[in-house]
Amino acid sequence: MATRQHAAGWLTGAILLCMSRYGPETERESSRTFVVVLLALLILTVLGALLGYILGKRDIDARESLPGDGKSPTPTSGGSAAPAAAPCPDFIGAAARKRDGNTKLPLRLVLYIRTDKKSEVWICRENDGVGLWYQGHDIREGPYPAETPVEDDNGLLLSTVTPAGDGYLATNGTTQYRVSRKELKVSGNQNFTAGVVEARP
Repeated sequence: MATRQHAAGWLTGAILLCMSRYGPETERESSRTFVVVLLALLILTVLGALLGYILGKRDIDARESLPGDGKSPTPTSGGSAAPAAAPCPDFIGAAARKRDGNTKLPLRLVLYIRTDKKSEVWICRENDGVGLWYQGHDIREGPYPAETPVEDDNGLLLSTVTPAGDGYLATNGTTQYRVSRKELKVSGNQNFTAGVVEARP
């Protein structure tokens, strides 16, 4: 049997050396590298999510600890309603109900003024948001509650009230009462203008 001749410079076992580069050892190293990279990505993702959660929670806690107005969260059902205005004094509502049994109580304060001519006026809106009332008071002893107006003595209650410019207009026969945050202007049987020293709201 003839022996095979190898090319010059060819080492015995060189084929095995070349094959070992692509053998199972190399595949195991590639698999290990892939697993390490995958684990690193997984760890970074978890750390990122954890860091985001911690920072978000810190911001929420910081926002809740700020001094606020104490309002409770707005309910999601229905529209957001404006807070109800302060009520007008009870004596006005009682007199309005006596005058008109359909008056929607409580009456809500739209405007209150006290003038430099010893008088005060309330403009009140019925609870349904429609009807308006004027309550005038010629002060003798002191503004309400020190003194309660009495109809046909030192008080005047009118339901003939309409918005007018930056205020309201109440009519009593031929006499008109224009009420604003700046002045009370009376015209008709009486004619005078009184400056406002206190107005609310």
